[in-house]
Parts: sequence; structure tokens; C-alpha cells
Amino acid sequence: MDETTKRLGSLLQAAREARRPRLNQPDAAKLLGVSRTTVQNIEAGKFTKVNRTVRDYAALLGWPDGAADKVAAGEPAPHVALTQAEEDAPPPDPSLPLPPAVEYELRTAETLEAQVINLGPDEDDGHVIVVLQGRKGATPEEVARIAERYRKARRYLQNLAADDDTVADS
Repeated sequence: MDETTKRLGSLLQAAREARRPRLNQPDAAKLLGVSRTTVQNIEAGKFTKVNRTVRDYAALLGWPDGAADKVAAGEPAPHVALTQAEEDAPPPDPSLPLPPAVEYELRTAETLEAQVINLGPDEDDGHVIVVLQGRKGATPEEVARIAERYRKARRYLQNLAADDDTVADS
């Protein structure tokens, strides 16, 4: 592993993490037909040369043909065009410093309901914020189906917050 492969791996990882909808390592591995370890090794720069798997990974991430070889030779990473959903999404709100994946989801779907679930009796115990979303333009039937699924999940989340975290003596 040298600086060139580490740089290329790091740029590929950043490209994967920037994709919307989000692409995780197991899904990328499945799409490539390789193991998750292979994707991890590529992103860590643990390869000796740009091979077919590295090129296929770059192509999966939207890089043009030959870009992985060019980056390995020291050229800058390619500019990858945005998806239509990314282009249509409203700009980020700088007053809400959210992780990019969360911000993207909030901007590209329709919020149906939101709830704050306290994790304990005191304010300092923390809380979970749940935002229920559905696709924009969902039919009333689709919204009702999503709401029913959420009611089940909400009860589960509320019960988790109410559970005593102490472990019983055995």
C-alpha cells in the first residue's frame, strides 16, 4: 500500500459516501459481486495496482472510464454529475448542521409526522427525534399504509425508552 493507492481508495470511499441515495459497503460489494472485505480493502488503499475490480468500483460510483487510472497517476478525482433527485432537491439549510445523508432524506421526501421520544425522565437523559417520511405525491392509501407501519414502530420505540436499562441479577 502506497500513498497513491491510499489516495485513490480514500477518494472512492468519499464518492460512495456522497452518493444519494446512500450506498453502503455491503450493497456496493453485492453490486460488484465481491465481498465486503474487498470493498473495505479498496477504500483503505490495500491494493498494489488499479485492477478490474477497482475500475468496476469506480464505474459503479459514476466515475468515467479510465478515471481510476488517472487518479492513480496523480490527476484530480473526476467530477461526477448529480442524479436528477439531487439536482431537484432544495439547497441545504446552513442553520441546521445535519449529516449530509439525513439532510438529503429530509429534503427529498415528504414529512408525514414527527415525534420526540424522551429517553428518560430528565431532560439530560437525551431524546430521539423521529421523522416519518413518504415519497412526494404519495396517495392517501400509501400514506395510510406508512402511518400504520409507523404506529407499530412508535410503540416499540416508546417501550424501548421506557425500559429499565439495569441488568437483573442472575
